Order: sequence, then structure tokens, then C-alpha cells
Amino acid sequence: MKKNKNFKKEKTIVKSAEQAKTALNMLLQNPKKNLESGISELLEKLKNPKFDLLLDRYPDLLQEYDLEELLSGDLEIADAEIQDVKTAGLLSCLQLLIHFCYELKENPNPKDKQFDSLRYILKSINCSQFVHDLLFVVITVVGIDYYQKFQQRIQNLDFDLDSAIALENDPELKPHIEMMTWFALARLFLESVYIYFNSPDKNYKNST
Repeated sequence: MKKNKNFKKEKTIVKSAEQAKTALNMLLQNPKKNLESGISELLEKLKNPKFDLLLDRYPDLLQEYDLEELLSGDLEIADAEIQDVKTAGLLSCLQLLIHFCYELKENPNPKDKQFDSLRYILKSINCSQFVHDLLFVVITVVGIDYYQKFQQRIQNLDFDLDSAIALENDPELKPHIEMMTWFALARLFLESVYIYFNSPDKNYKNST
């Protein structure tokens, strides 16, 4: 999945630290349902047994390479495709961010080492690139034709209950609607994490 210049940079959904805090509170009430289950489903639909091995190897790879290198899509390592290394890195980082944010929500101690680990991820890849690269992983599952059709359907949609029901019941969108819903939540989560934890005046003692 090389960078595709045909995909425009999307406008951000989250505009402020306060919005980010609200979104994180919502998403982290049940992270397994809202976020983690979608990662498992994505891995299952990618049908690549090498991902499990790469995910297991990631702690060792991080001892040898910077995270920025692993997420670059340019790093060659033995017995692995370059893109697989990047994809495994993205999903590992997403899992870790969910874990760190949940733990910090329960125990918001600024001296916790998990803050350092979280910030290390945020410094290794910017938010727009993370969302962009994650989208390409999703597109490898749903297909470009489906994604374009989905974009056309939601382009002029009023986001209310009736519209949501109509999308769910659209026979052409039904095969991957859950995956697209998960991606929307993952994007909301990532934007919220980057804004909230990069806010210079944020008092983490009053964290999420």
C-alpha cells in the first residue's frame, strides 16, 4: 500500500481538547466493544498469518529499530514483507494507545511511565498519517469500489438516527458497514488522543 496522492487529506473531526476529552470518555467506557473488537476483526479479514508472528515480534523489533522506522513502510526485515511490518506496527500502536489511555483514565498519574510510552508513539507518526495509513489497511479488506461507494452514500448525508438506520439497511453497504463504523470510531479516537495529550496546558491530574 503505497501512499496514494488521489486520497485527499480529510478535515479533522475533533477541534478542541474539550471535545477530545468527551470523545475519549465515551470510547473508553467500553474499549473492547468500541475499538479492540474491530482490530481483531480487521486482522481476521486480512487473512495473513504472518501478522500474528510480527505482532509477537514487535517488542524485540522495537529494541532494534525506532518506531518511526517500523511505521515508515520502508524498512526491510528478514522473513517479512515491508508493508506487513508497517501494518503490524500501526495495529500494535493502536492497541497500545487504547491500553495506555484506558489505564491513564483509571489512574491519571502524570509520572506514570505509560505517559512516556504514549507520547513516544505520538511523536513517531503524526495523526493524519496514522489515520491515512489505517484507512488503507481497511480498504485492503473492503475494496476500493466499496469504499468509493460508501463515500458517495455519506457525502450528502444528514447524520441523524434515520440516516444511520438507512446506511445499516443499505444492501450494497451491508457487507462492510461494521468495518467502516469501526474505522470512524478509530479515527475519532486517534484524533482525540493526539489533541488531548498534545495540549500544552493540559493538567493530566484531571485527565479523562
